[in-house]
Amino acid sequence: MLRRTVLLSVAASLVAAPMAWGAEAPVAKVPEGTELLIRFNDRLSSGTNSAGDQFSITLDEDVRLADGTVVKAGYRGKGEVTDAKKKGFMGQAGELNIRLNYLRVGDARIRLRASKGGEGKGAMGATIALTVLFGPLGLLKRGHDIEIKPGQTLTAYADQDALLPLPLPPPPED
Repeated sequence: MLRRTVLLSVAASLVAAPMAWGAEAPVAKVPEGTELLIRFNDRLSSGTNSAGDQFSITLDEDVRLADGTVVKAGYRGKGEVTDAKKKGFMGQAGELNIRLNYLRVGDARIRLRASKGGEGKGAMGATIALTVLFGPLGLLKRGHDIEIKPGQTLTAYADQDALLPLPLPPPPED
């Protein structure tokens, strides 16, 4: 009886050993350069945002990886305003520069490489015309702020290889 118990104990430890000592959990690899379509969730404006402001983003389309794994649309992440300049007098347009930082898939992050910068519509021509017509009061003409509306999309790329533990958790509900 003792011998049978010892044999069962040894057999159980041999079966469990690969799981405890070197069996790695399966992962899916998102290679550097993988294209991801990202949707903005927040309204951003050169008139209201400033450098350092964080905003929310969402993966807008499913991504099929080389091994057949599908990263479903709906995973969320963060971006950051890197520079913002409000519209100014004399027709000066506002400026807004942003950077997309990462998407979170469960406990893993996919670092992103994407940036967007822009300038609002200037009104220099109108300022000159108003100055000619009304003198110095024409210099009070202001340019326009630039705005990124919720729902707008931008193509981003994986900044480095990312390993996602399988099975992937479902994306968060809206």
